Amino acid sequence: MADVPNAAPVACVLAGHGLFLLGCGWYGAKISGWTAMHSLYAGAGGGAALGVCGLLTVGGTRKLYMIGVHVGLLLQVAFSAVFGLQAWRSYGVPAKADRFPLFVVMCGGSVLALGLMRAFKPKAKEKK
Repeated sequence: MADVPNAAPVACVLAGHGLFLLGCGWYGAKISGWTAMHSLYAGAGGGAALGVCGLLTVGGTRKLYMIGVHVGLLLQVAFSAVFGLQAWRSYGVPAKADRFPLFVVMCGGSVLALGLMRAFKPKAKEKK
């Protein structure tokens, strides 16, 4: 796949971000005493979506690669915004104090993964 030389690193970033969200979802459910299972379900769903995008990037064709990368980027932007908003809304609210650090970590991890995707962006070919 010479036309998509960075498919493997991009797939690793997407899969890693997905596993990170799954782990955060598991932790969120655990600290709630397994009463907030939506945390685990959301982490698993977001992780699965990013995993599928990662698989698409190594799917063998440029079209699948482009779909996987761009849908993955959209998901990462959405996750960054959602977790940032959740952190902002839970800041200083005593009833949500236990969730605030988790939202901050999830937002930070999503922004970091987005930055890694930017770092693996293919370089533009020089025009002659």
